[in-house]
Amino acid sequence: MIWTTETHQFSVTLCRRTGKPCPALSALAQNLARAMQKAEPVTGQDFEIEGECALAACGEGCQSLYSASHSRIRIFCGVGETADFGWFDRLADALMEPGEQVFVNDSRPLPCAMAEARRIAQIPVGNGTATREERRAFN
Repeated sequence: MIWTTETHQFSVTLCRRTGKPCPALSALAQNLARAMQKAEPVTGQDFEIEGECALAACGEGCQSLYSASHSRIRIFCGVGETADFGWFDRLADALMEPGEQVFVNDSRPLPCAMAEARRIAQIPVGNGTATREERRAFN
């Protein structure tokens, strides 16, 4: 499932247990995006947090790992707190940014669902008055 807000583009996989999008995962992604946006004025661009949480609203009772920066948020559901976050990140790279990524599945467990939120570049808004060069271009 993919959707866009004014600030982020969200991508969420289907849950492997239910076969449907997980509302709890989508809500967590949106809440983390809002929290990071509110923290931006008092943190540097290199600010990043990682953590774990239980998705209480998930009917399956999933544990989730997340990593959030001002440019990207990733959440992996149905994983233990000792899971290899780097391996999940490589999996997400292969799925969300296929490009030239090659991913070989091994014996490590896969997350039951994952989400990614990417910050949308903000376009500066002018003051509504055209510059002399802009007026000349349209005449």
